[in-house]
Amino acid sequence: MSQQVKIYSLGAIVGIVSGLTAVLFRYLILAFSSIFIMVPDMLGPIGWVIIPVIGGLIVAFIVVRYAPEAKGHGVPEVMEAYVLHDGKMRVRVPLLKSLASAICIGSGGSCGREGPIAQIGAGVGSALATRLGLDTKGRKTLLLCGLSSGIAATFNAPLGGALFGIEILAGGIVGFSILPVILASVVATAVAEMILGQNPSFIVEGFTLGHPIELVFYLILGIILGVLSVVWNRGFYFIEDLFEKIRVSKYALPAIGGFLTGALALGALYLESVFQYQGVFGTQPVYPAIMGVGYAFIDASLAGTVALGALLAFGFMKILATSFTLGSGGSGGVFAPTLFIGAGFGGALGIVFQLIAPGWVPESSVITFALVGMAALFAGSGRAPLTCIVIIMEMTQDYFLILPLMIAVSASFLISSLLDEESIYSMKLARRGVHIKKGTHIGALKSIEVSEIMTENPTVLNPEMTVAEVFKVIDTTHHTKFPVVTEGRKVVGILIAEDLFQGPKVEDGREIHVKDLMNPDFLHISRGCTMDGALQAMMKRDEGHAVIVDPLNPNIMIGYITKADVLKAYEIAIIRLQKSGIDVEDITPAEIIDLND
Repeated sequence: MSQQVKIYSLGAIVGIVSGLTAVLFRYLILAFSSIFIMVPDMLGPIGWVIIPVIGGLIVAFIVVRYAPEAKGHGVPEVMEAYVLHDGKMRVRVPLLKSLASAICIGSGGSCGREGPIAQIGAGVGSALATRLGLDTKGRKTLLLCGLSSGIAATFNAPLGGALFGIEILAGGIVGFSILPVILASVVATAVAEMILGQNPSFIVEGFTLGHPIELVFYLILGIILGVLSVVWNRGFYFIEDLFEKIRVSKYALPAIGGFLTGALALGALYLESVFQYQGVFGTQPVYPAIMGVGYAFIDASLAGTVALGALLAFGFMKILATSFTLGSGGSGGVFAPTLFIGAGFGGALGIVFQLIAPGWVPESSVITFALVGMAALFAGSGRAPLTCIVIIMEMTQDYFLILPLMIAVSASFLISSLLDEESIYSMKLARRGVHIKKGTHIGALKSIEVSEIMTENPTVLNPEMTVAEVFKVIDTTHHTKFPVVTEGRKVVGILIAEDLFQGPKVEDGREIHVKDLMNPDFLHISRGCTMDGALQAMMKRDEGHAVIVDPLNPNIMIGYITKADVLKAYEIAIIRLQKSGIDVEDITPAEIIDLND
């Protein structure tokens, strides 16, 4: 069996598992919802404050004790696994993520189910690839298949799910991996539809363009929501920072977030009566507008039954509720909340535009602004414009929205990109110091380890050498940077030529020695790390050299490299890649040896 056929077959298997998992996850959420909703049924409105607190405590126990990766909205953890860990994820993560997220959503936490499904599917793909001993490329491909097929099955959107994985995770077209991803997404969607039926995720009446000038208002919508997407992204992580500053146990933080979410829910209940709002729940348990996934509010907005005040109020409250739930340590996704917020503000703008220009924006088009607002806000927030256009058309099964979608999505994406470099997914990693899109093209250096390039016996200085003796060494070797070592190659510092001019050569009648001028704080790097990682570490510390050591004995120098060695390594790497035809794009962080450990 050829490698491609093998990957396609495994991609289809991942799609089957993801489709089944997406269905089971929905039923799991429904089961927990039916249990938690008994509390407000018995205690009245105060129960809406109690159940997210209980859910937060249970989620905290699962996340803190067993799987920290299950915290938050899931997709950033998959991105990190894809880029930094060669597609490897712990097997327990998908199982615990599904449990924690179902409890969080079922107890009224404000979050979506797509992030957990994406992480669960990715975990399945990674586990299967690892079990079968696939190489890094195969493991990454199946991880991507799992994430995309999970999204596809959740929203009945096979092409949108595939594009989500390609745009969000892989950052673009990734060679032959595209077909397995599409295959997995189609299979997962088919499995979900066989069990749940072929119903669209959202129901909206057919779209008609009232007047060509109406497209100008979709452009304005895109610009406004592009700005709002940046506010949403930054506000989300601002509130997360506030929670991290609270000095309480990690087990208590999600409960605090649950309490705040419950308090907002009480406010939402009051506003529901004021605005005579009624969500479209169907057979699902009834929650306050801002709790849970929020599809009932989206469906009501698309039906045109939500008042202007409710659209604005619930859209703003959803931002706070989602930030409280996930920022405090809850488990769930941000895709559905982003759609909720986009529907709220998009629908509100549609009403305003219709009032301002009734001749150009007919009343029948107001609900379309809510729908396009969903795509526009996520385009700015998630930085996946193609995904937004395609997935909204698939979710509604309305393919006549292409013009307003393209205009609004493009405008939002452009504005948000100009205002902020990171998406809501990559921003979480950037806050940890992981910048996925920066510097990925120096990944050719991944194929070269520092042990291949390092100078094993560099010119060294002794701590007791005088300045005059050092100048003689410089004149002889023409070097300007020297490790300072004692007997047994124990490295104690670094001396560069500039240090010799920082002070007098004689002080109080005593000659200055190397030990008086050397820098004892220098970069230690493991011999097994790659040259791209070494370069990243040098740049971070603004140093042009590093001492290579054995992790088991970090005080003993076994080699030395400078930035000049990076050029040498790059040349060797390019020659190797040209001969083998392999394109290596990943960056492996340097394994820096911390002497304080």
